[in-house]
Amino acid sequence: MAKEELTSIEWRSDQWMFQYGGLRPDNVLEYFSQSPFWDSSSNNAVLKMQTQFNDLQHASYDLKNMVGIEFAVTHQEPPSLFIITKFRRTSPTRAIPLAVYYIADGNAYEAPSLYSIISTRMLSSIKRVEEAFDIARRHSEFHPSVGYTWKETAEQKKARKEALKDIQ
Repeated sequence: MAKEELTSIEWRSDQWMFQYGGLRPDNVLEYFSQSPFWDSSSNNAVLKMQTQFNDLQHASYDLKNMVGIEFAVTHQEPPSLFIITKFRRTSPTRAIPLAVYYIADGNAYEAPSLYSIISTRMLSSIKRVEEAFDIARRHSEFHPSVGYTWKETAEQKKARKEALKDIQ
């Protein structure tokens, strides 16, 4: 099953932020759980469902002892910036980052992958090099006896000859 491309989505819930008084470190994952980026089969979601109707909902749970998908706030500058990382936890000491999301001023985004950033930059660079070669090709001409030479306007020829006179 192919992963759905979510890097072009911006998500925001003004109603949620109004109801809960804005984003804070203690509620940012709850806010994020309303977004399309949330995985409802994550360990966070499972714990939330298992504890929402009992006295354990305020107890501290250690997600590190669970195996599977997990979301964690990995950086925060409240109230304007929160970075959330999606991990695949394979053991209490090993978690593999799968995706990074950020919430900037209440807007949630998926960060692009390093591969997509580098490939876009390389494609852009290659395009610029191609344009430079096109310009160079338009300003050159080929003759079998002389080879490649630069096309010169009458003005450029005059300036070149004057420069050669000054040198001699």
